[in-house]
Amino acid sequence: MEQWERDDLVKNFVSQLSRCDRPVQERMVWHFLLVENELGLKVGEGLGIPPEDVARLQPLPGQDLTDEDRKRLSNLGKNPPRDVEGLTMTHCVPDERHVVTR
Repeated sequence: MEQWERDDLVKNFVSQLSRCDRPVQERMVWHFLLVENELGLKVGEGLGIPPEDVARLQPLPGQDLTDEDRKRLSNLGKNPPRDVEGLTMTHCVPDERHVVTR
């Protein structure tokens, strides 16, 4: 994504999540930090929720974490970007399917 796209995504998440109760906001920041540190930090900053506020949260019932996820949870808010080399990303569009492979 281009920087302006990332900024717009953060702005949209913050705008929509600001309408939610604090526990929902915290859970979403937790998920964002688990997936992509920069995204989680920026959304959390926009909502006033630092990583320390969500580090105590446990995975949801039935949520299976990989070894990498568990490692990232132990360092929540201080993780490097995920290595996505070799992964395939798909976009589903009505009546069409596009696959982008890196």
